[in-house]
Amino acid sequence: MGYIDEVYRKRVPITLFVKKKSVQTDILFFDEKNKLIRIQQDLLPGLAHGTDLDVGFALDRTWWTFRTKFALVNEKPHILVPKGIQHHERRRNLRCSFTAREQVKVTVLEGLGSGNGVFGMAVDISTGGISLTIEKAMYLANEREIPPNENLFKPGTKLAMVKINKVPGCQLMELSGIAKRVWRDGRWRLAIEFAKLSKKDYTALLRFIEPRTLEFKPVRRSKKRREEMDERRAVPRAESSATTKNSSDDASPASERTAKTAEEAPPQPTTAPQKSEEAPPASDAVNRPTLLVFGDDVLREVPFLDAPNSPFAVAVCNTPIRAVKVITEDKPALILCGTEFKGRAIVEVLEKINNMGVLKERKVVICGNDIPSKDLIKLKMMKIETVIPLPISGPGEFLSALNS
Repeated sequence: MGYIDEVYRKRVPITLFVKKKSVQTDILFFDEKNKLIRIQQDLLPGLAHGTDLDVGFALDRTWWTFRTKFALVNEKPHILVPKGIQHHERRRNLRCSFTAREQVKVTVLEGLGSGNGVFGMAVDISTGGISLTIEKAMYLANEREIPPNENLFKPGTKLAMVKINKVPGCQLMELSGIAKRVWRDGRWRLAIEFAKLSKKDYTALLRFIEPRTLEFKPVRRSKKRREEMDERRAVPRAESSATTKNSSDDASPASERTAKTAEEAPPQPTTAPQKSEEAPPASDAVNRPTLLVFGDDVLREVPFLDAPNSPFAVAVCNTPIRAVKVITEDKPALILCGTEFKGRAIVEVLEKINNMGVLKERKVVICGNDIPSKDLIKLKMMKIETVIPLPISGPGEFLSALNS
């Protein structure tokens, strides 16, 4: 349910496969109660109720599939929510993405003067293959431009030439390949598997990829967990008891939910009234916005952020993989970094995480001194512009610098 819910919320297109045909659609409505997924009309005319379908979608920079059935409900097309999904792209090879400045051009020809051809820009690469955005497609026999579509190259189509010009640190590469799939992810994309890679090209690619690669781990989804995290991050408004009593009719839905939760909660123990009065309320701690800190070293510079009266709920990550998982699942309100992380410049680490697309709409703050101007430019390109010099005396100074 968690995966389907995220595909629906993010408007990720899904691909339907039936009888050697494939079409793409968006999920128009997700009926969780009746376990139905509403799809677009007239995609597969004449398809009978109960027909088996294979469905695929791209998420976490990989490919997921499930088998389901087509259903007509009130003469509108639906597919049934599956019992489970499968991860079909087992990454045997290290892979890395290209930055915005690395304009790596790729030309793909199905045959010499026959079949289809495309021109595009590389998105990511491994020693086993490459994926690219399709900028232009044409029919090679008459060089007539054609619109990209999912049938441009059937899976398994042999490609006579894949020309890559050029990966930093590598020479121009011309090799043959096999088309794996064509899909739309905002733009049309093509995934290619290398048929044969020379030892020289393999060594050069590996030298380029290894220092830029983060280990791939699929992120587990849970719709219930997402709803719980959304509720945790919601900060209730502070209201006086008199105002609460006199304004029950004007209370917001969020206030009503908070009051209901408080009524249903078990009573607090009364054996030690003085201590319970002095302790902060549990809901206060739960509702603090999450602060993700990259490493214990940073937290030692700002220990007041992890104090009991801190305005944040602190989560510390000591590996990039763990950081990516927390960012994806918990969606912290603030990410705090030093100038280094695990012995590497923080700019390099943030570039790799940013290329995975998980830093969008997240506020990142750097704490440190003497950051090189070229690193500041790279940070600005990633829309990271808040740099707070050390030392910081207390939470007041930190919040002031944060809002300046």
